[in-house]
Order: sequence, then structure tokens, then C-alpha cells
Amino acid sequence: MLVKGYKFSLPRFYWLLFIPIFLGTSYKALFFDWHIQTYTFHELEDFGRYVMILSTSLIEAFIYLFIIRLIVYLLQLVFQKSNTN
Repeated sequence: MLVKGYKFSLPRFYWLLFIPIFLGTSYKALFFDWHIQTYTFHELEDFGRYVMILSTSLIEAFIYLFIIRLIVYLLQLVFQKSNTN
């Protein structure tokens, strides 16, 4: 997969799958992990906290997406090898 000159691309299905994963992780992070409802929005520090939480949720969603992609890739390899035998 990681070869020089290899262009990595995700099909459109994975980008559509990314949206609910991101919404779910950001909802969990905002309301259950950080309890954002107890904070205000009057200072710049609060805005920075929201940006940090959403950016970590974005990264977490990409990690979940790449794990799903890796599982699908490995399953495709297993089924291709089983069909050739």
C-alpha cells in the first residue's frame, strides 16, 4: 500500500461514511467527554476549546475510517486468496 509513486485515494463511499462517524465522535466528545454545556462562550479561550475538541474529533473520525478501510482491504485479500484456491 505504501509504495513510492502510489497515489492513495478513498472512494466516495468512505467520504460519505466519514460524515456520520465525525458527527458521532464530535457529539460524544462535546457532550459526554468534555461536558461542553457547562462552559460559556464569552472568552477566546472557550472558542479555542471548541476548535480543539472538534479538531481532535476530526482526527479520531479519520482514524476510524482508516481502520474500516484496512479491515475491508484485508477481507478482500482473504476472499481473493480463497477464490483462487
